[in-house]
Amino acid sequence: MKLHSKILLGILATTIFTTNIYGAEPKKKSEIKVVKLFDNKIPDNIKTDIRYKGEDLPELLDYIFIKTKYGNVRKFPTGSSEVIYQIPFNEKLQVLEKRSQKGSTESFWYKVQTPNGIGYISSVYCEERSFRFEKMLERINDVEKFINDNNEAGIQLASTNSYIPNPYNKDMLRTKDKYGTSLDQNIIGEYKGEKIYIPDRSVLSVLSEGKKEAEVRVEGIKEFPLVIEKKYLTERPRVSQGFRKAIVADIENQNLAAFEKVDGEWVLISYIYGKTGIESVLGFETPRGSFIVPTLKYEMGYRGNFGEDLGIARYAIRFSGGGYLHGTPVDYPEEPNKEFFLAQKEIGLGTFKGTRKCIRNTVSHARFLFEWILGSESNKNLASNDQLPKENVMFIIF
Repeated sequence: MKLHSKILLGILATTIFTTNIYGAEPKKKSEIKVVKLFDNKIPDNIKTDIRYKGEDLPELLDYIFIKTKYGNVRKFPTGSSEVIYQIPFNEKLQVLEKRSQKGSTESFWYKVQTPNGIGYISSVYCEERSFRFEKMLERINDVEKFINDNNEAGIQLASTNSYIPNPYNKDMLRTKDKYGTSLDQNIIGEYKGEKIYIPDRSVLSVLSEGKKEAEVRVEGIKEFPLVIEKKYLTERPRVSQGFRKAIVADIENQNLAAFEKVDGEWVLISYIYGKTGIESVLGFETPRGSFIVPTLKYEMGYRGNFGEDLGIARYAIRFSGGGYLHGTPVDYPEEPNKEFFLAQKEIGLGTFKGTRKCIRNTVSHARFLFEWILGSESNKNLASNDQLPKENVMFIIF
């Protein structure tokens, strides 16, 4: 009788184990642990007045996108559970939870919403993205405090001006500092014998000046004072006047948002998926930092690998060096059917990096930001492709 009991228990244990592997959700809390929850909402502490009404305003604020040819969404978070939905490369799904497996620090399961109901997808197939509105607002407050503190202390504020156009991409300076910032179109800051590269249009305070050099503190760079060549300093636009318009881009999550200060409070007015820079034959990563916008262009041409005129990016807002925020570019051969090609390209916004330094968003949203910065018609020079902002606009990238 005892022998039969042991055999029965063994069969039962085997059945439970088999069920866990072949289709049922694991029962033990130690096997699966929820490490992150997502609600797909703008946090309550973010004041909003969404003025952008485009159809491309993102519905998914917390999502995963597929980084492989396709991804399998399963009924339960096990590799052999029933597949309830397949999703192709670059497509997005709303994410609800992130779950870790026992003994793994790299492998996760995401609980997602699909047209076929709720399921689970392995991190092997996907990456997560979120709009970090609170972090965006935190960075705006950092920059505003930097300006206010220096104004109160009577310390001069300025920005760098080191951009030299290089339309044919000749002899680009690919040396990088410890933060991964490239030297190209930027300047060298010396700190205790160490070289730190300061991006063009960076916001800074001038601590002291000599005949040819100046000691500065750059917002967003912890080392100071940095010694730079004085000739790269500019007070146009005047940083000391502060700002009430800010565009904030999140490189890690490939998205951006616009904020405006209204009655003393920062208000979220728009947000969109984006695409930032990656080092390539023709370009660089998008630099991190705080930059004051110097100029805008209705149309910005770009070139191919051999210097040929390739196409146009519209509604371009320059933030650093040759880096612009602009609408999705259209090659000249694509112009007759540009709506089709734009739709194909804009699917990839909010997923992988892939520009030459610039920040790409939809043409519709780029136009919204362009018009928002310029304001009334009286602020525009209708005879020119180039436009100047009539007030300070801060571009913050983290």
